[in-house]
Amino acid sequence: MPKAGSSIRKMAFERTTKAVVQFCVAGGLAVAPLLIPLLLPIPPGVGVLIWVGCLVGAAAFYQQGSQLWSRANQATQGAIGEEKVAQILKVLEPQGWKIEYNIPLKRWGDADVFIRSPKGNYFVIDTKSNKGGVFFDGSVLKRRFGKNIYEFSGGKNLLKAVAGQAITLRDMKQVKFVQPILCFTQANLEEIKQNQDINGVYIVASAKLVNLLKKLDS
Repeated sequence: MPKAGSSIRKMAFERTTKAVVQFCVAGGLAVAPLLIPLLLPIPPGVGVLIWVGCLVGAAAFYQQGSQLWSRANQATQGAIGEEKVAQILKVLEPQGWKIEYNIPLKRWGDADVFIRSPKGNYFVIDTKSNKGGVFFDGSVLKRRFGKNIYEFSGGKNLLKAVAGQAITLRDMKQVKFVQPILCFTQANLEEIKQNQDINGVYIVASAKLVNLLKKLDS
């Protein structure tokens, strides 16, 4: 059975590996103009073109590597968040709660956590490790850093996504209903009532996750 954060840690490793390759190519292109004249006779005019071409190529590969490195760090942050939630949920296992992690879904990516309570209620939890503030603007969730407001990566509608996971898992597991939950491990939830759903989805800070699950299961 997959462990919490395992798939996203694999993604982080793959991105880091690709980033290192990009950095190595960039380094090779950066030093190439110094080595080529030692190996081949190069006319002065051609040498300038080689310098320019190699430096432009090095800059491009370095930029690609930097982007991959940043995305790898984001994936690692996400894995840490998933592992944190798994640690929090451990208290439920001795009480008969059944917990699965990283269930692949055809349309909605992996379901981070799927839970069956002792009373036969089902939950899917999408873990988010974003920082800053999170608020509901009446339509979608958005992020706030100081006075600046941002959409989530790629303009993703988090409420729609986790609701889609819940429906998919309901059909996959052949159960009556799966309650979708968004769990934030670091963000400050602004004006969000964590004991009330928004469009059928509960939004909760990780510290209050267990209490919410028990409340919904009662």
